[in-house]
Amino acid sequence: MKQIFTLVLAVICAFAPVFGQNAIKLNITHKLGNNAFAVNQAATNNLGHSFNLNRMQYYMSGFVITHDGAQTTTLSGVYALVDAAAPAQINLGSFPAITNVEAIKFSIGVNSPENNADPALWPSTHPLAPKSPSMHWGWSSGYFFIALGGNSSPALNQQLELHALGNTNYFSQTIVTTATVSGIDKIISINADYEMALKNITVSSGLVLHGSSGANATMVNNFKNFVFTAANLNTVGIDEKSNTNDGILVYPNPSTNGVFTILSSFNGDNYSYQITDITGKIIEFGKLVEKSGEQITIQNKGMYFISFYEGKSNLKTQKLIVQ
Repeated sequence: MKQIFTLVLAVICAFAPVFGQNAIKLNITHKLGNNAFAVNQAATNNLGHSFNLNRMQYYMSGFVITHDGAQTTTLSGVYALVDAAAPAQINLGSFPAITNVEAIKFSIGVNSPENNADPALWPSTHPLAPKSPSMHWGWSSGYFFIALGGNSSPALNQQLELHALGNTNYFSQTIVTTATVSGIDKIISINADYEMALKNITVSSGLVLHGSSGANATMVNNFKNFVFTAANLNTVGIDEKSNTNDGILVYPNPSTNGVFTILSSFNGDNYSYQITDITGKIIEFGKLVEKSGEQITIQNKGMYFISFYEGKSNLKTQKLIVQ
């Protein structure tokens, strides 16, 4: 397959001013397993299938910043086309009122109705304008949410090409993280491990597939669940603070009605939570099966403890107050 080298990325919608003070920027560190991403670098997915990549491009949209005590700011009309072969710093906009970033929410792909509109209507420098190589399948199907290309098989001599698209594959995800200060800007940093893009996808003898189902749907879900992590993610044993930057955010805390929302950078059947009262009695437990928006309700006023686990290992325990 002809190697594709795209020089640009990290551009956003021209309608979102980004050059003022207090800009929020999203940095993405491209990785392939434990290594920095490199074109044609050999890698192996979880099934033991060897592959390399000479193209990894994807759209990001639907940005929402959680900040300053679980307030949310939605970034309307912001789009980015990310290329793993180039550094990615996405200017999200200028927001003087945002002091402390707590999480960032985004989607891979392009939202409807923009996904099914005419790319030629956008200015040439816009992420949604026509690109070379193409990132658009057609009006009815829309943009490629993800365009992955390379080779696979033990000898790395079979073509690998997955182009994922489709409105049904437009999912949001939330990464719990903070922002660092660089001059007058705030920088949100996340990692993207593209080895995880092919998790549970059989590529032992090459694979060429364009569409919204099968391996392409699996790849989009892998982006939603496994590819992205907070660059400054760490775990702790016991946390007496209401919220810290450890990949888990529970808010509001205190709660006036007993309803709390959990945002978590952890995902999978191995992650769980448990709520106990001050006597140690378990009043609720469950799985952390989604990265965003899981709600829990505690009926009675008082102080409680919520613990998060990976298997049997405690990741975090914190107090919850119902007023």
